[in-house]
Amino acid sequence: MRSARTVSQHFHHVLIAVLRLGSLLLAKPVPVSADNSCARWKWFEGCLGALDVTYIDVRVPAEDRARYHTSKGSVSLNVLGVCDREMHFIYILAGWEGNYYLVDSSYSNGEEFLSPYMGVRYHLKEWDSGRNSPENHEKFFNMKHVSARNVIERMFGLLKARWAILRSPAFYSIKVQNRIIMACCLLHNYIRQEMTDDPIEQVLTDEGFGDEDSGST
Repeated sequence: MRSARTVSQHFHHVLIAVLRLGSLLLAKPVPVSADNSCARWKWFEGCLGALDVTYIDVRVPAEDRARYHTSKGSVSLNVLGVCDREMHFIYILAGWEGNYYLVDSSYSNGEEFLSPYMGVRYHLKEWDSGRNSPENHEKFFNMKHVSARNVIERMFGLLKARWAILRSPAFYSIKVQNRIIMACCLLHNYIRQEMTDDPIEQVLTDEGFGDEDSGST
């Protein structure tokens, strides 16, 4: 039987190996084309994807806990992710105390960021399954914006459903916990690339999934 030390060594070797594949596994952003026919994305020509932040609970020394306390009361790492229309990670930043990305109203509009109108109905559930039609161009824009940007919340939900190690604090140093998050995101991309049908996604779709720890909720 392998010793715990041997298993740990192999775990870290595999972890580093996955991270070294980052340039191959991260998706390359492709702008929405002018002739795109997708109901969610055809309104956003030139858009590269959607951006949001989620929380991953971590275990840190008592003296460091204050640095990792979130507004939701958890001890967590902030993970910023950008994904494309197919729920592939384009960019990942974990562990931080012409083209544009769809962002929620907590971000400001900028040269490469397109946020919704402030103070205007935004969350998908507020549209009540289509029974509440937008009365003006601002509400119409926000409805289309949230429909497209919801891809990042669904992706974070899928990521956490796929990897149990992201659903509870791990017994590793904060440096290793950062690496685990990055590796899980990269492996998520690999699975999305290689699997035509993702059974986990199907289950979550049936349940109406999203990410409860998203920075926008």
